[in-house]
Amino acid sequence: MDTTDDIIRLDEGEARAWLQAVQRHAAELIGPLVQRPEHPISPDTVRALIGSLADQGLLNRGQAPAGGLWDDDEDPVQRALSLDVLRAVAHHNAGLALQLHLQALAARLDRAIGLAPALAGMLSLQGRHGLGRGAVWPANQGQPLGPEQATLMADNWAWPTPAAPRLLHALPDWQVLWLSVWSPLQGWGWHRLTRAEVRVDTLPHSHGLDELHTQAIACVPTVSLRLDGEQARQMWGRLQALHSLGLQAISEAVVQRAWAMAREHAALRRQGGQTILGHVAVQQLLQQAQEAVQGSAQALAAAVQPQAPWPDLPSRWRDRARCQVALAHGASAALQVFGGQGYMRDSGLEKALRDVNHLRLLGGSPSELRTCVAAWEASQPTGWHAGEAALATGLAA
Repeated sequence: MDTTDDIIRLDEGEARAWLQAVQRHAAELIGPLVQRPEHPISPDTVRALIGSLADQGLLNRGQAPAGGLWDDDEDPVQRALSLDVLRAVAHHNAGLALQLHLQALAARLDRAIGLAPALAGMLSLQGRHGLGRGAVWPANQGQPLGPEQATLMADNWAWPTPAAPRLLHALPDWQVLWLSVWSPLQGWGWHRLTRAEVRVDTLPHSHGLDELHTQAIACVPTVSLRLDGEQARQMWGRLQALHSLGLQAISEAVVQRAWAMAREHAALRRQGGQTILGHVAVQQLLQQAQEAVQGSAQALAAAVQPQAPWPDLPSRWRDRARCQVALAHGASAALQVFGGQGYMRDSGLEKALRDVNHLRLLGGSPSELRTCVAAWEASQPTGWHAGEAALATGLAA
């Protein structure tokens, strides 16, 4: 264990042992509660499970960085551990994993202004209609925006109002919300709002993530604890990168479980004197799901390599845009192995498909992420010399 600069850093052996403990804890505590997918676990149960995971050290409640989820993303070992922790939880329940992920990111912002993390903190990482398409990249770099770009940013990232709220997928009783707001004069600002300062309307349930509530949030501009200036801008990009990694890891774990269930079913279900595992069509469906999981795992593994640039938001968005589509198709393929039975709620496959389809829309849909990356690429130098410079920089790193 390394404590350089007062940050607790685990070595690979310690991280592996901790992950195994988390996997055992999740299997023993969460597994039995999600055996009936047609009956979502209650908010009280989700809250209790998060408390038990926090007691395991996965949520750092202190003011100093430690070894909790997303505490020290500069360390590749802890980045990899955070992804594996989210996979371990999402293997059993995606909604629980997403709530844990968002609370850890909110705690990260609390520590940035010197506060002990709130026990029920939450944050909003998506604008009114998404990210703001191609306008979000120059806005995040502090570059001048054209009229259409400024309108897109203002429409997505202004203070949310009852007529133009933002959506939040979370437990119903959060107490503190970190809200990101963009303005033409000040750029990005992060505001820490108490529940009393925010109007919350619970909406009809969304497509997936049955364990969480869909909430429309609105508030008036207020003098609040905040981050602004360069620190706010940098934190917005870093948190978006972490959010992209987290959403992809959660989706990947859901499809991995769906693939395992489909393969087990195919090995037992008999048709025409043999198990359907021997049918070419079934083999292709299973392969499609497995390839989606493997492709995502490879992309995430590359993001946690010591030599990988970090946070490198364009690469995070590019990878996720590709992998989320493949994962959604993989979940659908796993469901199809079950035939019509897969659409029954008690199978668990239709929930997996709904959860993955829902997750792909959070933090920017794949098409919007591609638009954001295209805007970034358009701002880069072009030509052979630029490519040569980029290669040299990569080799030097």
